[in-house]
Amino acid sequence: MEFTGERVIPGKTDPDLFNEHLARYRFAETLASGRRVLDAGCGAGYGTALLAQRAESACGVDQSHETLDWARREYADGKALFAQADCSSLPFRDGSFDLLTAFEVIEHLPDWKGFLSEARRVLSDSGQLLVSTPNRVYYQESRAEPNPYHVHEFDYDEFRHELESVFPHVTMFLENHTQAISFRTPDMQGVRTVMGGDPPAPQDAHFFLAVCSGQPQFGAPAFLYVPTSGNVLREREQHVALLEQEVKTKSGWLVKATEELETLAKTNQEEHDKAQEAIRRMEAELNEKITWAQSRDDEVNAAAAMIDELEARVIERSEWAQRLQAQLEKLYEWKGYKLARKFGLAPLPPDND
Repeated sequence: MEFTGERVIPGKTDPDLFNEHLARYRFAETLASGRRVLDAGCGAGYGTALLAQRAESACGVDQSHETLDWARREYADGKALFAQADCSSLPFRDGSFDLLTAFEVIEHLPDWKGFLSEARRVLSDSGQLLVSTPNRVYYQESRAEPNPYHVHEFDYDEFRHELESVFPHVTMFLENHTQAISFRTPDMQGVRTVMGGDPPAPQDAHFFLAVCSGQPQFGAPAFLYVPTSGNVLREREQHVALLEQEVKTKSGWLVKATEELETLAKTNQEEHDKAQEAIRRMEAELNEKITWAQSRDDEVNAAAAMIDELEARVIERSEWAQRLQAQLEKLYEWKGYKLARKFGLAPLPPDND
């Protein structure tokens, strides 16, 4: 399955980005033991599979058939179940779950208010909703342009207000990707954590994560997730080395493509020059034929004019001959009358004297 930037896919997503998402499921893992869990907008299913290891049952729902098929194949050996569903219209009975996670989902939903109502409906009386979303204020400052996949983004006050309009009890956490220094034995015997500095400001947080419920909640300790070995510098060096290798590979592709393009351009130029020469020859031949045709047209026009003149003369001579013929006939008639008178004949007089 291809990584497009919309969904996190293990092994295909930048490690820092993946750890931001995985940390939320590690946070939820502490609340999942023995509970019925619904992971809304589960995507590739890695979080659902993680929660299923501790939960009584875990079901992931998503609208994408492609990601659900991928999740079923990748986590076929686990307890997690996956189903196609709309987060704003969940196909479950009231009170079906004790824990509902919806990480980086609500900002994608046109009917996000409908989702909050549905979350309250399908949770048991003591159930909890864990919902996270990016901080609109922070991301507007850090991004060159809006995220095309987000429908509605929240600032701290709006997010808390909307959650409290549905759930009576809301505990807000601020999620930040921070740098830490660790001291650990190889066998990992226990952990003590000291978090220094001033309390974080909500407007500076990268993400908000809220724990919502219909009943009072007690205790909200800070949670620190150290990914993999926690050796940030080493991981960064390895990541940089991979990026450098990728740049080197793609640079080689670029050089090869440039050489092929230059060869193709040279070949095309030669073919272009040949085509231009052929066009010039054809134009010269065409001009010669046009000139010859024009001269033939002039000769034809001159012959046609001569024919017209001869036809006019023929008509004129024909009319002259007809008049002469009429005069001769009249003359013959007159002479015949004179001869008849001379010999004592009396024929009818001619029509004209």
